[in-house]
Amino acid sequence: MDNKFKRLAPRHRVLALLIYGVASVSVIADSETISGLPDLGTVGFGVSFEDVLSIPGRQASGAVSYGSDELQTLAHYPAAGESGAEILLIHGGCWSNAYSRDHLSPLAWALAESGYSTWLPEYRRVGDAGGGWPGSLEDVAAALARVADQTDGPLLLVGHSAGGHLALLASQEVNPSINGVLALAPITDLGSYGAQEGSCQAMVSEFLGGSLEEYPLIYREASVIPERVSVPARLLLGTEDPIVGVDQLAGFRPEQMQLVAGAGHFDLIHPGTAAFPILLETLKTLIPKREPL
Repeated sequence: MDNKFKRLAPRHRVLALLIYGVASVSVIADSETISGLPDLGTVGFGVSFEDVLSIPGRQASGAVSYGSDELQTLAHYPAAGESGAEILLIHGGCWSNAYSRDHLSPLAWALAESGYSTWLPEYRRVGDAGGGWPGSLEDVAAALARVADQTDGPLLLVGHSAGGHLALLASQEVNPSINGVLALAPITDLGSYGAQEGSCQAMVSEFLGGSLEEYPLIYREASVIPERVSVPARLLLGTEDPIVGVDQLAGFRPEQMQLVAGAGHFDLIHPGTAAFPILLETLKTLIPKREPL
């Protein structure tokens, strides 16, 4: 997205998208945050990564290993009451070990309080032995298999940013255990994303071990192919996201995408913003309807 596009008001951005044919998507207006989240008030859009980190931490009930590496663990946040589904929640952070799962623990807790049994994995990233491509994706697949082995309810993949990228890639493989995937501000096309300016964009070559010119086949393999996603998929993106642009939604069908008017990159993972109830409503669309007895 160029700077001229970024300066447009949200409604003008949507008009521009329609004119240029990037995507015909639904724009979700701001809504009220849900109640019942202790220590979280109604937070306006525009939160930063530091704002997310400053949310009071909520401890997981325990950790489960899914591999031999010390990073290969799953923190579990049991659902309050009967679970509507199991969620494997994959954190972002530009695939770098400079960012851990800690910043998604408030979202994991909020999902659990909203009735979802939530599993938050750590995985090997750039800077970790075995991290990067394809180790990070292999860890997500192993974590998914571990959760699927010990649960029998509906299982959803949810990922943010680089975690959204990994969630979508993991859902390209046919896996009867997965019922749906929700990608929040996902990175999908590593070739185009890595060619853009920004610190996260610069991490693409670190993640894949070189440039697009050096490894075109790896870039193709590591990019999401929308037609290959084997389960129902939904993608949410804020209209004010400075890190992931609307170009990363290319190839997905209009009914799979929603733009959240006024939201930035981290608003989508802060349970105190108006994006959280939108996230919850979107999750409901991915849970398979129970057959009548």
